[in-house]
Amino acid sequence: MSKTTKTFTYIIGIIMTIAMVGSLILPMLSGQIAQGDFESESAASTPFPEPTLPAPPDISAIDFDSKYLHSSGLFTIGAPTGWVLGSASNTADELRASLSNSDYLSVVEVRLSKNHAGIADLDALSAFLDKTWLNHTWSGYSTWDETSRKTTADGVVQIDFNLSRGRSHMIARQESWLEADDIYSVRVIMAENAPHELKFILQGVADSIERLPIYADVPFGWDAYFDNLDKHILRYPSEWEVTDAAPGLPATIIGEEATLAVATFDVAINSEDDASDWVEAQRAGIKARSVEAVEVAGAPGYKVSYRFRSLDGEEESGLLVMLNGADNRLHVANLRLGGVDENLLSADLAELPSLAVIDAFQLAPDLEVDLQ
Repeated sequence: MSKTTKTFTYIIGIIMTIAMVGSLILPMLSGQIAQGDFESESAASTPFPEPTLPAPPDISAIDFDSKYLHSSGLFTIGAPTGWVLGSASNTADELRASLSNSDYLSVVEVRLSKNHAGIADLDALSAFLDKTWLNHTWSGYSTWDETSRKTTADGVVQIDFNLSRGRSHMIARQESWLEADDIYSVRVIMAENAPHELKFILQGVADSIERLPIYADVPFGWDAYFDNLDKHILRYPSEWEVTDAAPGLPATIIGEEATLAVATFDVAINSEDDASDWVEAQRAGIKARSVEAVEVAGAPGYKVSYRFRSLDGEEESGLLVMLNGADNRLHVANLRLGGVDENLLSADLAELPSLAVIDAFQLAPDLEVDLQ
């Protein structure tokens, strides 16, 4: 083979090798490019789905006849039809309740706050409801923005909001006003397509708030037990615990070194002697110490201080209030204190603050409650 032929053969071999390698690699590269282009087109052409807003509620089917009693026993509100109790809190500074309806992305919040700052007018109230205060109350939402604020001729500070939780967008309005020594605030949150329905719910809830007149001047921070059948109510320290209760049946509330029993009996007591005899008949070993006639919110009755021995033989003390109800039954709150041996009718309230629960026992014959 000549030198020229050999060189030509080498060149032909190199060209064939390049062609073979290209035939394998180029389709792979072409497929990757095509796939990358498809993915880019697909990502660009598919919008991120937005949540579907619920249809606004039919306000013709909503009323505020269902009454909710706050855990403090200090106020009631009319719950909109379809809204259920979410949460409630009770501190010395603020009472709060929330109702919710998940079908409409809606929450109703009511706050009663002590006016410690002595706010006297709407301008001062508006300044009090600043970004710090609002930011605290919106802590459960991703973002919130105040969109408008005004004071009205009705004595209300009105604030509107846009807000979001996750990918859901809502609107809200809050109305706040001064009443007695407290600051009232009502806030309603709805889906952004229901501004008219939001205003309806807000107005209905705000108009329905009622303070219980029997507890007009008592402090915040205590809880309440209300029997919706026997129609008596009693406030007690929040750290105490209701351990046994049902409508129309006796209730037991336990605190540190204290036991409180609330019950109703088919009897009437009309004299101090009858009151002493009735108390002593309730349990062997009880001896009445002293009796005092009382009248609580128009209901006549008696307070009886007594002593008894514990199972360990220790002398202990009790204080009982009995009220004759208009239902011709005897409503009784009975407080027993362990480790105390003295006449509780003359005891110092500062030394035995638990005695205050007896004075917080009231009859509430006109109170109708659907939610507690």
